[in-house]
Amino acid sequence: MKRRDALGRVALLMGGALSAPTMLAFLESCKKASDTATGITFPFTPERQALIAEVTEIIIPKTDTPGAKEAKVGEFIEKMMKDCYSEPEQKSFNSGLEELEKKDFMKATPQEQTAILTEMEKASKTDLAKADTEKKKYTEAGKEYTDAPVPFFRLLKELTLLGYFTSEQGATQALEYVAVPGRYDGCIDYKPGQKAWAL
Repeated sequence: MKRRDALGRVALLMGGALSAPTMLAFLESCKKASDTATGITFPFTPERQALIAEVTEIIIPKTDTPGAKEAKVGEFIEKMMKDCYSEPEQKSFNSGLEELEKKDFMKATPQEQTAILTEMEKASKTDLAKADTEKKKYTEAGKEYTDAPVPFFRLLKELTLLGYFTSEQGATQALEYVAVPGRYDGCIDYKPGQKAWAL
């Protein structure tokens, strides 16, 4: 799958809006990240790897198709954070992980875990709305605005979707997939309940 195709597919899943840092990280390829200034260390500890895997599995659980754990989305997120994201996003991600650790996320019941993540999602929406308002004020005043880092949960959700639907399991089992396409058919009817096509 081509990088731009995968990005477009995930953008559709996210309602057409990926954050600028995610688009840049995905399009610019990899970079050498400094892991000392951000407070985040690579590789992640086994506890952090388990925490990320658990959160991604709540976002995309196993059903009749593999979940995020089986698709190794946690490993994808760690690699993306280390190699492709800038310091502000790494700091934001690290703060979010620390918040989950303080709330003993891994010891919480499934209902408590869902409540914690729901609260984090609401907070990220509020933060994004506030950043948009600030940017508008700066723009109207003719000043340059430095983009705020993407809130933790938004970033984690984007990377979970991106990692899952570009993984072998996501592309071949959660989406309709043809390994070697034949002729081009510009208009194909969908059958009721059919999965979306993978590229």
